[in-house]
Amino acid sequence: MNWKQGTICVGAMVAWIACVPVAMGQHAHTRHGAEPSVKERQFQAGISAPDDIAPGRRFSATIHIQDDEGKAVADFDIFQEKLMHLILVRDDLSFFSHLHPTYQGNGRFLMEAILPLPGAYTLFCDYQPAGAKEQISVLNLRVKGMLPSAVRPDAGVTRKVIGDVQVGIAFSPETVKANRDTVVVFDLKRAVNGRPVEGLRPYLGEKGHLVIIRESMPLSARDYIHAHATKEGGGSQIRFVTRFPDAGLYTLWCQFDMGGHVHTADFRVRVE
Repeated sequence: MNWKQGTICVGAMVAWIACVPVAMGQHAHTRHGAEPSVKERQFQAGISAPDDIAPGRRFSATIHIQDDEGKAVADFDIFQEKLMHLILVRDDLSFFSHLHPTYQGNGRFLMEAILPLPGAYTLFCDYQPAGAKEQISVLNLRVKGMLPSAVRPDAGVTRKVIGDVQVGIAFSPETVKANRDTVVVFDLKRAVNGRPVEGLRPYLGEKGHLVIIRESMPLSARDYIHAHATKEGGGSQIRFVTRFPDAGLYTLWCQFDMGGHVHTADFRVRVE
């Protein structure tokens, strides 16, 4: 399916952006292994948002989902316990937020967010119309003001402390290459003594949640990877199998639930 990306008109205006069906190899979604139909349904997304979004202030916006005939999509399937997963990042990937907009009916989802800094932001809307494949729509917002890009951590960092949890990351094979299956393992230990954590709870129906985005300008649906946790690994490990479509620098955000609190650990990796 062809798609395009552009700056979304704000206020009362709605700009429509064609979406991309999730690809089996890119997102490692096993339920997408069925043979495609003769003609896949196509969808488009638009957003209505204030034209004066200020940094650090909460705002509301409405995401509209239509089919290729311009009709509002009324019914959606639940996946990973939600009707829509909205990944919101600053374009330099220095900010990440995982939201679940509230469905208002008639193809409309209400989101509320706070964007901390001026600059351009990209929204990856992940949803599944009833009876169709999972879809990715890419939308854009801008917060007034200008700010230089943030300094990012080195791609070689493999361990960091998030709250009271020490999170390590490892890849197999160790050298990550494009278009090859890669195992990504997050090892969780108590920061105070280095022992494996206990009490890891399911998050959104799985052991953990992983979003990966390639550093690119502009960001596109091809840069977005949503991987699912496997059932393998010990109680303190979260394992994913995914595939990076292109060479370049990627940021990975692993989310997990410890004691009812969701932690987010971000790492960078260079893919050859």
